[in-house]
Amino acid sequence: MPPQAFALVGLFTAVSIVLGAVAWWIAKRPPLDGPRRITGVVLPSLAAFGAFYLIGHRAGISLGPELGLFGFQVALFGDVLLAAVAAMAAALGQAAGRRRARARRSGSGS
Repeated sequence: MPPQAFALVGLFTAVSIVLGAVAWWIAKRPPLDGPRRITGVVLPSLAAFGAFYLIGHRAGISLGPELGLFGFQVALFGDVLLAAVAAMAAALGQAAGRRRARARRSGSGS
């Protein structure tokens, strides 16, 4: 793999981590009450990276204008937007699972 490809993957990895952290931070706030530990960033970040991979690499979907980045034509705005949606969906799913687990625990203790 050429060094430019590593640079692009590194950029998408960094953006995925940032998007995952932002989605986790939003989902941990009331009334969503998502995971409070920093490990709650993992699933949204993986979802964001998976969206980058599936959209850009596997499906070849191009949303929005393309620009040259590390020698590749990348629809950066559309890719980041879809990755942010995927990260937020994962974070909201985590929050819903946490609320459900908490409700089961409080309901079974009666």
